[in-house]
Amino acid sequence: MGIFLCPSTIYFYSCKTESSITFLISYNLLTFKTRIMKTILKISWALFFLCLSATGFSQEQFNSDNKEENIKIRPIRIGVKMGFPNLIGGNLEYVTPLLNDKLAVFLDYSKLNSDLIKEALALGSGSGEDDQLDFSYLEGGLQYYFFKPGRGLYAGVSYGSIKLEATLNDISSNEDPNRTGTGKIDFNNNSFNIKLGAKLGGLFYFRPEIGYSFTALPNSVPMKVVFEDGSREQQTEQLIDDESPQNLLLKGYMINLGIGFAF
Repeated sequence: MGIFLCPSTIYFYSCKTESSITFLISYNLLTFKTRIMKTILKISWALFFLCLSATGFSQEQFNSDNKEENIKIRPIRIGVKMGFPNLIGGNLEYVTPLLNDKLAVFLDYSKLNSDLIKEALALGSGSGEDDQLDFSYLEGGLQYYFFKPGRGLYAGVSYGSIKLEATLNDISSNEDPNRTGTGKIDFNNNSFNIKLGAKLGGLFYFRPEIGYSFTALPNSVPMKVVFEDGSREQQTEQLIDDESPQNLLLKGYMINLGIGFAF
């Protein structure tokens, strides 16, 4: 019996052991396949969302590019500038097709008289009641827009001319303070300028601008004084008070704020 059972028992145990090993292998394979499937699914979902995000980004970029291309450049700009040396005057700009619509030409013109000039300058050491002051400024040049056609940040070069004509009454003589005459001023200042500014907006725009004039205004200008007896005297008239904020402008600084419409 024992001899008969022994092989059977051995065989039985062998079969049981083989079955257990087979079961364990099958279980491990199933577990491994399950893990692989889960990993594949995770990777697939990740790739799906990545592709979806990329598609959305590409669509936004495409729409942004289309909007950028569809924005009307509006090459003609007409506006007003306030500051120095313009004081207050008109501004005209035209964006040319050159350099991908980034090169523009501009013209500034101001013409003021009397009271407006007195507020900006220190002219008029006499009574000032009948003084005649005429100021004109003409500037033209080129502007290059760095990033976007016809708008945004730009740099420019220009040539400007300031003309000041004045008739000042009751000017005292340097030799005899009791004598008074009429002072005549005819002054011109021409300069090469560099500028940095920005055109912000579309149909209606705002334009801040700073610059530097290589030929700054002098502190005083020559004046010819004519007295009643026909005698003449050469004097100088202070242009800007030493302690006034405008004194910084004598160092060549330029600053303007502009508004206008583009067509």
